[in-house]
Amino acid sequence: MIAGALLDAIGFVALMFVGPSTPTVALLLPFLLIPSSMGVAVPAMTIALLGTVGQQRAGTASAVLNTARQAAGAIGVAAYGAGAGADGAAGTAQIVDAVRWSAGISVALLLCAAFTGSLVRNVRGSGVSNAQAE
Repeated sequence: MIAGALLDAIGFVALMFVGPSTPTVALLLPFLLIPSSMGVAVPAMTIALLGTVGQQRAGTASAVLNTARQAAGAIGVAAYGAGAGADGAAGTAQIVDAVRWSAGISVALLLCAAFTGSLVRNVRGSGVSNAQAE
């Protein structure tokens, strides 16, 4: 999960340096890195979550995780759209600015997620069980 978040952040950092004249081929690396690193992070996130709940609540926990992921994605798309088309007629410079802003916000959130994942990993590695944590 931590590696996936950090790799994802690297992909978004690369997007922070795009400009109106950036060649399409230069976008290939970030646009391959971002979804492939999420493919590493999401299964680990799911396993980490399901490992903290009892078997009788695994379906509910999985549903909550997937709902949160989908809702966050929808909010992100809406925020990007609002930034790109704030004046009703999105020009190239405005779209590029929105990409940079959304990439910067994504980097910050992914670094927070990686940090949080390291804290969870340290708690689990210290032998603290669910019963002790409650």
